[in-house]
Amino acid sequence: MLRSEPGEGLFRLPCPSDGDIFLDLEGDPFVGEGGLEYLFGIATKEDGKLVYQSRWALNRAEELAAFEWFIQFTFERLGRFPDLHVYHFGAYEPGALKRLMLRYAKREDELDRLLRGEIFVDLHRITKQSVRASVEQYSLKALESFCEYRRRVPLPEASQARHFVEHQLELSSRPSLTEEACRTVQGYNEDDCLATERLRGWLEQLRGAEMERPAPQPISRIRISAGERPLQISAHGFSTSSRTSSAPDRKNSSSSQFLRDVAT
Repeated sequence: MLRSEPGEGLFRLPCPSDGDIFLDLEGDPFVGEGGLEYLFGIATKEDGKLVYQSRWALNRAEELAAFEWFIQFTFERLGRFPDLHVYHFGAYEPGALKRLMLRYAKREDELDRLLRGEIFVDLHRITKQSVRASVEQYSLKALESFCEYRRRVPLPEASQARHFVEHQLELSSRPSLTEEACRTVQGYNEDDCLATERLRGWLEQLRGAEMERPAPQPISRIRISAGERPLQISAHGFSTSSRTSSAPDRKNSSSSQFLRDVAT
C-alpha cells in the first residue's frame, strides 16, 4: 500500500452510507453526432441487499429520459440519505453527465449541486494513489481479483455483444438488437456496478479506522448565493463561458419496448 497524504488516496474515501449509488454507463462515441450513452446502470442497497437497475437509450429522446431518470433518482435518494455519494470507476461517468447536460440544456442546477457537493467519488483515482498492485494497468477488471469479485458474464462474450450492439446503433436509427445481446451487455454493466461496490469495500478494509475522512458537504447545504454564477461546464471541464446546446433528435426505435421489457 502506498503512503497517502491528507486529501489524496484513501483519505478521499467518504464514510459509507446506506444510500450510496454505484454508477456505470455504456456509451459509443461513434453514434450520430457526439455519441450516445446507451445504457445507464446503478446498484444500490435496498433492505440490506444490493439491487441493480438500468435504463436503455437507443436514441436521443431515450438518452435524455435516462439522464433525467438518474438525476431525479439521485436527488430523491438524497432526501432519504443526505450523506450518500455516487461511486464510479474512472472519469468517464461524470464527464458523460456533463456532456448530456450541455447537449440538452437540462438539469443544470441539479448537476451543479452534485459537483459542488463533491458527491461523485472516483475509485480509480483513489486506487492509483493508494495501492501498488501487481497488474499491468489499474482497470476495474484487473483489480477484481484483489477484491474477490467474480463476473457472471465472461468478458469475451460481453465484448462480442457490446460490439454487436454498438455496430447496430452506429448503422441505423432503428437498430435490430437481439435479446441475447441485450441481456449480455446488461449483465456486463451489472457486473461493473457490483464490482465497483466490491472495490469500495476492499479499499475501506485497507484504509483502517485511524485515517481521517474528507469533510462532509451535505447536499442540502449546497446553495448558489445571490450574485454567484453556477459552475459553467464545458466538454473539457469548467469554464465561465455561457452554455450552448442542441435540441435532441427525437427518433423512434422499434427496439425500445423490447429493451424496456428486458431491463431489470
